[in-house]
Amino acid sequence: MSRHDTSCAGTPTANMGSLMTETHSSRLENLLTPLHRWRGLGSVDKYALYTRVSMQLIPVAVILGYLVGASDFLSTAGIPSWRLVVVGLYVLLLLIFPILIFEVHPDLNTRPRSPVEPLFRVGLVITVLGLVVSLALQHPSFSTADRLTAVIITVMSLFALSIAYVPWLRYSWLIILGLTLVVGVIVNMTVPVASWWVVFAPITVITVRMTIWTVNVMKEVEHSRELEASLRVTEERLRFAQELHDTLGQHLAAMSLKSEVALALATRGDDRLEDELRELQTLARTSMSQMREVVQGYRSINLATEIDGARSLLDDARITLHVHGAAGDVPAPHRELAAWLVREATTNVLRHSDATTVDLYLSDTDVRMTNDGASGAVGRLSGLGALRQRADAAGASLQVNCEGELFTVRLLLESAVPA
Repeated sequence: MSRHDTSCAGTPTANMGSLMTETHSSRLENLLTPLHRWRGLGSVDKYALYTRVSMQLIPVAVILGYLVGASDFLSTAGIPSWRLVVVGLYVLLLLIFPILIFEVHPDLNTRPRSPVEPLFRVGLVITVLGLVVSLALQHPSFSTADRLTAVIITVMSLFALSIAYVPWLRYSWLIILGLTLVVGVIVNMTVPVASWWVVFAPITVITVRMTIWTVNVMKEVEHSRELEASLRVTEERLRFAQELHDTLGQHLAAMSLKSEVALALATRGDDRLEDELRELQTLARTSMSQMREVVQGYRSINLATEIDGARSLLDDARITLHVHGAAGDVPAPHRELAAWLVREATTNVLRHSDATTVDLYLSDTDVRMTNDGASGAVGRLSGLGALRQRADAAGASLQVNCEGELFTVRLLLESAVPA
């Protein structure tokens, strides 16, 4: 086995059979690209996408319901077929806008999309006009065919308003209750049975508003986590800056004073100049030494602390961490290197996998971390490249392996590395 082994589910051979297999595999991979993209999304992105698609399916179901139910109702009532087609096209136009609005609305997305205002305004105008005209057509002076057709348009328009427009309007509760009352009374005079459908408008508004609230809460929680991580980094930088200031400030002040004294002695040709220069040199060396100690302390990490941190981060992501062994099982000279492996492997699990379980094995010969969420071939992971360089410097060996959905990063310690 080579010093740095990176493999994933076998090695291709240079023959026609393997080439055909590779071609079929690439086609299958293209078909599974949406699945890979889904796995690559964060939990909030997944929830937003799931919510968005679920809400888009509701207008689709209503359109299909019209094609089956409303058309049968109108045809039974003796409505001409051309009216059915016209109403069907209008219903299709009416409900296309909610689907497009859900797709780009910022409340249902975690990243900026196309502006929703133009779609919202045009769709709202079309829907309100359809509602007003259909209510007017239910006047007793119009024919039965006109009134029955108008009822279908009224119900569909009210549904479109309640699911895609009213939830985002100011005073939405007053608007939907007023619309429900007015539409319910008018429809009840035309087709009493259809008036029951009007009651679902307030329920639809409540459901949509609760859905929007849930998505926004999840986005705020995710933003809070990112802000907390940023604050931790800032706090660590401030701590490091404070340590440098406390360590070097006094020495730099003394060096400044010594340099002024040396300059004065040099001006007078005093024999004590040499002693002052030696003391200045000693201060400079002491400052450099203490600065190295501060930087080294800032860069060094602790294995036990990294394991606790990994457990906390993975728990937040609903990923279970099983630790086999203890930090003390790893030889002391390699614990810092093992800590870097735990940190980098945990980062890769959170960023690049769809894992539900992670296993960490600690022993005196190797340290390895395995997760069950590999979604494809091993790519270029810059963090592992830096870890490999650290392993080289310590006389250890880093191996990366992918078999099916299992992804393993293994650190062979110096005593276990083959000559």
